Parts: sequence; C-alpha cells; structure tokens
Amino acid sequence: MAKPTAPRGLARQRVLDAALALFAEHGVHGTSLQMIADRVGVGKAAVYYQFRSKEDIALEVLRPSIEDMARVIRIAEALPDAEPRRAVIVSGLIEMTVRYRQLAVYFYGDPAIDQLVRSQPEFNVVATRIRELLAGSDRTVVDRVAQSVFLSGVCKAAADPDLADVDDGELHRILLELSGRILAPA
Repeated sequence: MAKPTAPRGLARQRVLDAALALFAEHGVHGTSLQMIADRVGVGKAAVYYQFRSKEDIALEVLRPSIEDMARVIRIAEALPDAEPRRAVIVSGLIEMTVRYRQLAVYFYGDPAIDQLVRSQPEFNVVATRIRELLAGSDRTVVDRVAQSVFLSGVCKAAADPDLADVDDGELHRILLELSGRILAPA
C-alpha cells in the first residue's frame, strides 16, 4: 500500500514557516536553503520542489502585505482629490504595517529584503505608487524628508522590540496621530 503524502500546500507552508523562523534568527542573507531544509526535516531538493530560491521564499512571505497595500492604492486612486487619497494611503499603510507587525520585526532594515523588493516589478510599483500618493504634486524638500521619516518611522515602530508591549490598536491610533504631525504641510 502506498504511503499517504501531505498536500503540497501543507509542505509549502512548512517551508515558509521554517524560513520565517530562520530569517528572524539570521536575516535573509544569513539563512541558506540547507538551513531551511534542515529545519523542516527534509532534503534540500524538497525545498527546491516548493520554491526556486531563498529569494522566492522571502517574496512569498511578503506577498500578502504587498497585495493588501495594492488594494489600498486602488481605493485611494478612485478618490477625486489628493488629500483624501493621501489620507487613505497613510491609514492603509499604518493598518498594513500593524497587521503584519511580525514581518516588520523580521525584515525592517534588512538590506537583502530592500534589494529584493526593489528587484520585483510588481512590488516596486506598489512602493513607488505609495510614495507618489503621499507626496502630492507640489513636493518640497521638507515634504520629502517628512515622507521619509513617516515611512521609516511606521516600519521601525512596528519592528521596535521596545514597543512590543503596545497592543496593535493603540499602536495604530498613535501612528495615525503622529502621521498628521509628521506629514503636516510646512
């Protein structure tokens, strides 16, 4: 009698879970496919069966957050005026960052992730469009700096171990309040 096999989705999720744990410990750059295979308890070929590369695994982990942000962008783009579009982007970005807070802990500031996201056209379009919708049409140097502080600060706050005790609802509320101050016209 043939041995029953686990569905491919389950095996794929086991690889993603192991990779995420290892990314947390070693970063993306410091994690190898062999380490992932060892954590799952399979050979490296089994990992290759699910994913072509470690980068594909990292992208798959990030994909839900990028897809959520793409939906927020579509909502914002449907609005007729710049200020409501900007408000939707700010709120959506904060919501997404808080929702995927654990990913921010693992990936914030990881140069391998930054490079990987920039190398993927579908992800890069989302990042570029967020910046454009935040900036508006008359962007000054002060606006550009404020935008950078906002984007970095939201991600850093979500990833900051000193803020791990702040519940998601409170973090969301505080970030929304602070975004008004940071992004206020000069």
